[in-house]
Amino acid sequence: MSTCDANWDVDLICQHLKQSSAKIGSTGQWYKLMDPGGTLDDRSYVFDMLTNDPAHTDPNDVSQSMIPWNQLNAGIVKVFKSEYACGSVVKLAFTKYMGWKGEPRRRSMKHPKWDGLKWIKNSLAAGIPVRAYLQTRHHYVGIVGYSEKLVMKTPLRFLIMDPWPGGADTGSTKFKYAGKDTMFLGEASVENGQIVYDATKHAVTAVEGFHPF
Repeated sequence: MSTCDANWDVDLICQHLKQSSAKIGSTGQWYKLMDPGGTLDDRSYVFDMLTNDPAHTDPNDVSQSMIPWNQLNAGIVKVFKSEYACGSVVKLAFTKYMGWKGEPRRRSMKHPKWDGLKWIKNSLAAGIPVRAYLQTRHHYVGIVGYSEKLVMKTPLRFLIMDPWPGGADTGSTKFKYAGKDTMFLGEASVENGQIVYDATKHAVTAVEGFHPF
């Protein structure tokens, strides 16, 4: 039985996949080659696949994993004609499951007189996920939760939805969600006022979303 991870104060993976019965958002034909049978229209199925199915969450062949934001899935690569569709598949997953509609607004984390960390937390608390840009890797990830529980001297952590299976650095990082290994989630921390992610701590340089700036 798949369960939510109690370590997170706000968890949009749980909220939008496990607990929601809202109508699935329209994503056109983007998932057709990946999911011709339409099984990804079932939120509970996606949550169970993410949290309780090693063939999809910790696969030997990531091209076969049907996690919706897997940019290396063979069907997604064929649709986009590229392995580097991270920003697009994050947007698709947010549109399909988490209420995004249209084009999000973007803001640099260095925007004058603006508290980016507070804005991200407020957005997540309102149930709205955030797309984040890691400039040093030219990579997009989703921010889908946070926790202020003290862990390893880190008081603020963010739950990351990573479209590059296993993390942007090595592609081999596993992350535990509710005690289960997955290659499609991760964790970012806050250091010196910056959100940093993955082994070599790439900084989030810009964020996109629909919560009012």
